[in-house]
This record gives sequence, C-alpha cells and structure tokens, in this order.
Amino acid sequence: MYKDLRDVREHYAAIRDLISQTPGGCHDAAARGKVAGLCEAAIAALDDPECRQRLRAVDRHAAELFSSAGHRKWDRQKMSGADYLRLQIFIALEGVNTRVFFLDAMRDRGCALPGAGALQTPSV
Repeated sequence: MYKDLRDVREHYAAIRDLISQTPGGCHDAAARGKVAGLCEAAIAALDDPECRQRLRAVDRHAAELFSSAGHRKWDRQKMSGADYLRLQIFIALEGVNTRVFFLDAMRDRGCALPGAGALQTPSV
C-alpha cells in the first residue's frame, strides 16, 4: 500500500467518525480544530488537486457546522442547516475516498495522472 494514500484514508476515516459523532449546530472549537487539523494533514499527505479541493470544502463546511450561527444560513425547509452541512461534508468525503481508490488503482497499473502527485512505490 502507498503511504500517502494510507495516510489520507486514515484522516478521511477520522473526519468521517468525528462528523458522525458530533452533532454540530453550535460553537464547538475543539471539533472545529480537529477537523481543520485532519484536513490539513490529509492535504499535506497527498499532492492531488481534486482531493485538496474536496478537503478544503470539508474544512469550510465544518467551520460553519461548528459555529454558533454560521450553520443557520444553510437551513432548508425540511432540513436544519447543521444536517445539511453534515450531508455536504459526507458527500465531499466520499469524493475523497473515491479519488483515493482511483489513484491507488492507477498507481498499481503504473499510470501517470496529469495534475496528480508523482507515482510512488508501495510501502509496507
């Protein structure tokens, strides 16, 4: 397995679990800080523009989810702003997960991807 992809998967799982287990919809500096740190660590682990873009979206949405009022502008007729933001975060995270699987498969085939980081050899 490739170390950079393994690291991103670990950060992805930690973010997903944190978002699942933390209600949001109020000021929560600890949760906000954890998500920001995990997103930055995942971005630093993998040089891929698509993952970077999705992780930045996760970070932006989490900032609003864990704020005292930022989530309210996302309120929908049948869904709270906090639930809507959580859904958007999960959608972005699944985009990261899908991209990591794609990169893993392409690397295993020895394919170079335009705009992606250099191919790496698997590490144990």
